[in-house]
Formats: sequence, structure tokens, C-alpha cells
Amino acid sequence: MITSKNSNFTVIKKTINVSSIEIYMNHFVKKFRNYNYDEFLITISSLMRFIHNDDKVLTYLFEQLKENNFTIEFDGNEESINHIDIICKNVTKDSSYNFNYQIQNLPSIAALSSKTDIPVVGIIIMNIVAQIISKLKILYKAIVLDLDDTLWKGTLSEVGIDGIIRNMYTEQGIPFIEFMKFVKTLADEFGVFIAICSRNDSKIVESTIEELDDNVFPLKNHIDCIIANNNDKSENIKKITEQLPILPDSIVFIDDNKIVRDEVKHKLPEVLVPEWKNHNELVTQLITGCIFERVELSLNSQNRRKQYKIIQTERCQNLLPTLNVKVINDDKHTESIKLYSKSNQFKFSQNDDKFDDDAKSLYFEIYRENGESLGICSAITYTLSDDTFLIHNWAISCRFFEIGLEEFILMYIQQIANSNSIIFINYQHSEYNQKVNELLAKYSDAFKNEDKNDTIRIVFTKEIADNINKNTNLKTI
Repeated sequence: MITSKNSNFTVIKKTINVSSIEIYMNHFVKKFRNYNYDEFLITISSLMRFIHNDDKVLTYLFEQLKENNFTIEFDGNEESINHIDIICKNVTKDSSYNFNYQIQNLPSIAALSSKTDIPVVGIIIMNIVAQIISKLKILYKAIVLDLDDTLWKGTLSEVGIDGIIRNMYTEQGIPFIEFMKFVKTLADEFGVFIAICSRNDSKIVESTIEELDDNVFPLKNHIDCIIANNNDKSENIKKITEQLPILPDSIVFIDDNKIVRDEVKHKLPEVLVPEWKNHNELVTQLITGCIFERVELSLNSQNRRKQYKIIQTERCQNLLPTLNVKVINDDKHTESIKLYSKSNQFKFSQNDDKFDDDAKSLYFEIYRENGESLGICSAITYTLSDDTFLIHNWAISCRFFEIGLEEFILMYIQQIANSNSIIFINYQHSEYNQKVNELLAKYSDAFKNEDKNDTIRIVFTKEIADNINKNTNLKTI
């Protein structure tokens, strides 16, 4: 249904080719609904004259969005526009905000429209909804890639290193190189992790990549993890999630082999596995589906992979690295809400932004000893009374697991709570917050279940505090 403040009408859904919209709806919009169930009303100005009542693709798009609690309505009747004013109302929480969508690079949108059969207006609306979603949740953080006939032309075990190099310098190698440049940009600009998952010998893979020039292998020095063996790809993807701070549902897996794709889809249905015949089709799907949509350019995002590698290096040198933490008052809960909305693996509560008026938030920024900031690592929101210290939420960024940060913040909580306060923390179990559950198990003597299912009491005896404190070398600055 297409609705307007100027006119309302219903178009009966007919059979149409909707394959170009499916990845957007099934793996982006519906994926978002795993984390957020709020209903949104989105009022878009100026586009009404560009919407055709009988456009079956647009009708299908609007119906699908509405089924997923995104209702689109239009306001204004302009004949020419270069920007669009958006009012996004969260009906569930009775809140709203406005933003401006600037129409730019129309030829690129037209080219995408020609490849997908989605009208230009439809692509713009998909991008608007994607920006709203990305403001609340970053869905995909890693891309896992096969090698043979996916990143390079040929099978390494059959043609050898020399054959791969020859193939990549031919015209047949150009689509592979262009695709790798696209992936490299995702890593450099958005902080997307890159992992290799290949049925090859790991030493041969590493030596081949080392020998390839970055002109024909642009991902050289940009790969965060390599798993190469003869195991099922689904098992190796699980290993990748153990090495990188991600969950399977934040992964896009790319492989040219349909049998392998089907195996991963069957055993890891939460992983996005696109169906594709060539690299151009694949990139079009990822762009149209808004899979790696970001609402802003962020230096923190750009530095994410670098920061993660620094942390891993510190951990290799010292199991509990010596780092400094700055504690910052977050008076309007701004940074805390950002972290809560993006965190999964370590977040105690699903309450991201509804706090008591007297609630206070703190966020924590971590530094190397040379003064280099590694970014915001954690946040807590709490209320403090004479006899109760209640933590509404506590989250940790996935880059900073198990370096002593969990222990540091537990000790900080003990420090800021009144000595006679009973300390509680709101807790809601989910299928995602496995790192919270690991912490609860690690210090089971400190976390005591209350009668209420959503509240845990934190107990600090001297013995418990000493045990926690010995597992961190982080210091306050």
C-alpha cells in the first residue's frame, strides 16, 4: 500500500519479479527485526509526484516494508527536488527525529536501477530506510571469502602459484581484481573485517598471497584471518568467529561453489550467503541490499581493524595487557546509547535508551601507554540511592573482550557504589550475549540470581574482589 497525506490508495499486489528486492528485505530489514521490534512511521517529503500508482515493484516494496513495521507515507507535491526531508517516528516509543536525505550521483542510482529493475525512487526509499536502520544497528561487520575462482582465477592446487599469477594478469583476472578493490574499500572505510576460508593448505595460501603483487591481489595486507584446510566451510566459519570478535549473523560469506554455499546455508542459516554468477552481479546485490550500509563516515570505524590488531598484539605479548582507561561522564547518555544499540555479545540488558530521570551514564575510553587512543570500549548506566546501586545496562565493544576490561569495570563499579549499597544489575538473556554468560560463569560467586528473572545481585567480598582484581592490568587515568 502507498499512502499519502494528499491522497490514499491501494494497489492490488500482482505477480512481479522481486528477486532484486529479496536480499534487501530478507537479509537486511528482517535481520534488523532480530534486534528491534519497534514500529516506524516514515514521512518522506517531495517524492509524491514521482510515485506511480500502478508501479508493481514499488507496491511490492511498500507492502514488504509495512509487513516489517516500516510504514511509508508521502508529503509534498514538488516537480523538482534535490533533497528530501524525512520525519522518522518511532510509534512504539512515541519519539521522532528529522533528517535530510541529499540526492546525489543520480547516474549511479540510474545504473543500479537498470541492473535491478527497481525504479530510481524505490532505490532512494530503500536507502532512506537503510539509513534509519543503520543509525540503530550495524548488521554486517565481516566478509568471509573463498579463494579459488572467487578472489583469483583458477584452482591453486591444480595450476600452482605461477598459474594463478598468469591468470590474474589476463583479461579474465580483471573482475576478480575489481571485486577485491570493492572489498578493500569496505575494510578501509567502514572497518569491515576480511577473512579467508579456503580448501587449500594454509602455508601454500599464505606463501601465494605473499608472492602476489597488490596490483593483482589488492587485499594483500588487509586480511584479518586465514583458515585454510579441507574441513567443511561452516566449521571453518565458526573458527573465524572465535578469532575475530564477531558472531556468525554478522558475516557475509562469498563462495563461487553452490554446493559449498548450500552447506553453509544449511548449517549456519544466520550467515548471509548470496547467490551469484559473476562478480558484477554480486556487488550489485550487496549494494542494492544495503548490506554494508553506514549512516556516517567514522574515524572510529575506519580504525576498528587497526585497533583490534593492536589489542591482539598486546595480548600476544602479555595475556593481560597493561593499558589505561579514561572514565567519562555521559550526561545525555549519547555515547552509551550508541554502544548499547550496536552491541550484542556483551550487553546485559535490552534497555538501550529508556532510563530513569536520575540515571547516570559513564563511558570508558582505552589508551595504550604511549597515549594512543584505541577508542570507546564500554559503557554503564546506573542509578544510585542511599542503599541501592542499580545498573540498567552495561555493554562492552567486541574489540575489547578478555583483556581485563570486564574485571576493571567490575572493580570500578565497586568503587563508585556506596559501601553500604546493595548492587544490582538488570539482566536479560538472549541468544547473542554469550560473552555476558561467560562472565557470569567465570565469577559465579559474585553474581547471585534474585527472585526476579531480570535482576542479578553483584556481591563483593574481599576474596571475590581480590580474585577479580588479579585478572586485570588496566589502570584508570
